[in-house]
Amino acid sequence: MREDEQKSGTVPMRPKVLHRFYEPLILLKALNVEMKDPVEFVDSENEGSRRDPEKNFQAFVYKLAHVCDSVKGNQGGTITSVMVLEPHFAESDVVEYRFASNDRTDNEAKGISNFVLSLLGHLRTAMFPNDEPAVRVRLLRHVLEFNRHRIASYLTAILAAVKSSLAKCLAADDDEDNTIATLLRRLLALLEFNWEKYASKTEYIDGCVALLRELIPLQRSNSSVGKWIRRRAREVRGNRLQSSSSCWPEMWHMVNRLVSYAQDVEFFILAKKEWPELFENYRVRFVPSSVAIPGPTRPKSMQAEGIVGRMTSKEKEIKVFRDFVRDLQLTGLDARIKTEYTKNTFWPIVHSEVLLLDDLEKSGPITPERFFHGWMYIGSSKPLCRLCQYYFEEHRSGVEHRKSHRNLYTSWRMPDVLTSQGTEGQERRQLMVNRMTERVRRDAFDLIRKRAQPAYRNHDSFTSSMKVTLPSLTSDVASQIGSLALEDSEDSEGGATLEG
Repeated sequence: MREDEQKSGTVPMRPKVLHRFYEPLILLKALNVEMKDPVEFVDSENEGSRRDPEKNFQAFVYKLAHVCDSVKGNQGGTITSVMVLEPHFAESDVVEYRFASNDRTDNEAKGISNFVLSLLGHLRTAMFPNDEPAVRVRLLRHVLEFNRHRIASYLTAILAAVKSSLAKCLAADDDEDNTIATLLRRLLALLEFNWEKYASKTEYIDGCVALLRELIPLQRSNSSVGKWIRRRAREVRGNRLQSSSSCWPEMWHMVNRLVSYAQDVEFFILAKKEWPELFENYRVRFVPSSVAIPGPTRPKSMQAEGIVGRMTSKEKEIKVFRDFVRDLQLTGLDARIKTEYTKNTFWPIVHSEVLLLDDLEKSGPITPERFFHGWMYIGSSKPLCRLCQYYFEEHRSGVEHRKSHRNLYTSWRMPDVLTSQGTEGQERRQLMVNRMTERVRRDAFDLIRKRAQPAYRNHDSFTSSMKVTLPSLTSDVASQIGSLALEDSEDSEGGATLEG
């Protein structure tokens, strides 16, 4: 949604304030440094959470968001966030599932709402334990169908990675490689089905289910072949390699991506067992996506020396910064700044997590009583970006969220202030802008002081998240998916970047 579609009744930010925020952000992005390497990433939402009801609930929420993030790429437009509100604070005295996506149209939002209502409906009518196998199958097929666009990209990627990995195994010809090669041949046979958009729905879903029967036991921690593949993926990542060996991390990442949909279903079933009231009386509300604004640009924002001079009033720091950016001109720093500013994708939007937090704040105080079981949580289909993490921290409301992958995106903006919010709303936004600007400037200062080097990063959407053990699918998904012993999942062995 672009600015020319903007609804009236909002108070725009002053250009001076916009430039003051985006200049250090663009500078930091142009330096091309990510502050965390996925090899070191540990998802704390897994630690010590195996039998923690609140952590299980949080996993249910962000996995519900995950199955709504149905399109790969598109500047992350379908990235989705969810919060669950208590009945007595929602309309009609029902549990409210409140959703938001980064950039979806009203018609797309209706499609999401219908999908979620159908999914919740399957769980509402289920009578456990008798219905559990059939419900598991229906939910999985429902999720696979809705996420066909994204899953098709994963299938294409895993097919290429399996072929490359098999070639490497055949060239090595030792016992371990021969064992892995046997598995890879089975995967190739299972990947012969057609997942293109013109293929039948039945062929696509049946093919996915058959593939998952092989991938689920492979991903289990006690699978020897899985351990070998995971070790190879780690070695490639740990050595910062980008070569023909990158097929191993790419394949393992795709295994985790695909199996995650079966994991989602398990948490839906777990939630039904633990909190049946979630599926008795409920409503789904979709918060409209924000309007994308044109990235603020001006000629004097294109030079690094000018930017650093406006980032601090301390003469000594200005000199240090300017000396450093002069050195970086040898690598075209100003040119990179201009590139960032002039990208046709530089249309900042409000990210879905922030949309929900802001929407909640606009309708009353943010207190535990408003959330289901008092668990103040907004779950997202992907870990938070760096700016969303900063926003939640500086908002100081105490609402929990997924851990951040620390990636930096320039097409990020503050939520709108409505004219009805008056001076108080504008002052609150200005306070948040000041806090956010200070965080971004601090990152730039730290980076320059440390002379940090770019860190290796390929995937920004880890499937490191709460999981349940999925036993081998020897006959059918209905009878075999379901042990509910919680264990940690880690997927830091990605290959090429997967946008969105």
